[in-house]
Amino acid sequence: EQMEVDWAGATMEIADNMTGEVIPAYIFVAALSYSGYAYVEAFLSRNQENWIAAHVNAYRFFSGATRILVPDNLKTGVLKNTKAEVVLNRTYQEMAEHYGTAVLPARVRKPKDKPSVEGAVGVISTWIIAALRNWKFFTLQELNEAIRGKLEEFHKKPFQKKEGCRLSVFLTEERPLLLPLPSREFELAQWK
Repeated sequence: EQMEVDWAGATMEIADNMTGEVIPAYIFVAALSYSGYAYVEAFLSRNQENWIAAHVNAYRFFSGATRILVPDNLKTGVLKNTKAEVVLNRTYQEMAEHYGTAVLPARVRKPKDKPSVEGAVGVISTWIIAALRNWKFFTLQELNEAIRGKLEEFHKKPFQKKEGCRLSVFLTEERPLLLPLPSREFELAQWK
């Protein structure tokens, strides 16, 4: 029913093969609240285009959309979040409407409003980012392929206190309840 999204605090690196310059890669994390099944992707910036692309890619990865989307209060998604009103960025609102999703931003300085993604960010920081910290990547594609490999291992890792793993819970209990994806993916529009 709910997908929580965030940027991980830690970044990864891509090396420019011509100059050797280190380019930071920002890590987007989306987690489904019930199973903890996650989607992770690296981007070269945290701009609105990448923010929207990350959501579209996450929904494609999950093969469905959630009824509720819980982001932080970053400007690429939320313009204003007070007790009286929530004002979403116009493009973010359109993306949510396209997928039939309601956006309920976390309250300011209330990480417990999205515990699944906060936990996933912590686990992914150690399971993926730390595991790949000594690898050298020259393209974003190489980095994302390595992330996908580690993410697959993460999903198959057995739970400590209950039966199964994130993948098995997702496939049997959560995936059938996701909203079907629209026939066409959301296309980003720029408002001027």
